[in-house]
Amino acid sequence: MSRTLILLAALVAGALALSSCHDGGCPRGQRCECSGGSACYLGCGDVDGCDQNCHSMVRCGEVCGNGCSQMCSDMNDCTFSCGDDCLLDCHNTVSCGTICGARCDFTCTSADRCGARVGPDSVVNCNSITTCAVECAGRCRVTCDNVNNCGVTCLDGSAPHSCSGSGNVVGCGAC
Repeated sequence: MSRTLILLAALVAGALALSSCHDGGCPRGQRCECSGGSACYLGCGDVDGCDQNCHSMVRCGEVCGNGCSQMCSDMNDCTFSCGDDCLLDCHNTVSCGTICGARCDFTCTSADRCGARVGPDSVVNCNSITTCAVECAGRCRVTCDNVNNCGVTCLDGSAPHSCSGSGNVVGCGAC
């Protein structure tokens, strides 16, 4: 099992063990937010179009359907689980992990560790990270700026390659 998958499994398992902050989950199109305290779980389940935000706490887990916006900031550990067409932002954390579907747009900034497993046609941006580990299930682009260890794995078995001659943009499939 790859290190990325182990990191993601541990982060997601920890998030699922958290209690829900809102009875009934987060309604579509409305902002659902947790802050302060120790732990929070924001759940939309299979609901699409949720807007979730966790900040200023120890750990948080966010789960959503398709077309969601999820953010975590100023905490130790954050996990996202999202379907297709999601916008994910994680910054000022110790660790952040996500599993998301096609056309995922994941940004991780100012963290120690970021891990992602993304679907086809996804974009991952890591900036000011110690370790950024990404697994791509299909075509993807990963940008690593100011990252000590940037690892990209193409799940189809092909080797990742540099995009547009830039050393900091790596892709699986066509860039």
